[in-house]
Amino acid sequence: MTRQDESREDIKQALAGLGWEVQADDENTGAIMGGHGKYHLMVGFEGGKPISVTISYVGKGGEILSRKWAGVERLPTPQSVVRVLSRNG
Repeated sequence: MTRQDESREDIKQALAGLGWEVQADDENTGAIMGGHGKYHLMVGFEGGKPISVTISYVGKGGEILSRKWAGVERLPTPQSVVRVLSRNG
């Protein structure tokens, strides 16, 4: 399976396996959302294919990181997101 062949279900399962609290698809954007406290992850889609990962921190001094889709094997764990954003803050 290539990065472009990964289904929405594959992505949801990968996020849950990494420890994200997976939320229902956003009906307005078609995105898949994951949460971990004040940290949020969103997988964006275009034409039914995943195209990006956006990570945000909604606490004091909030922060947003975004990158091109690199496949489920490159999705971050909540712990790695907390580590990275804690260093940047």
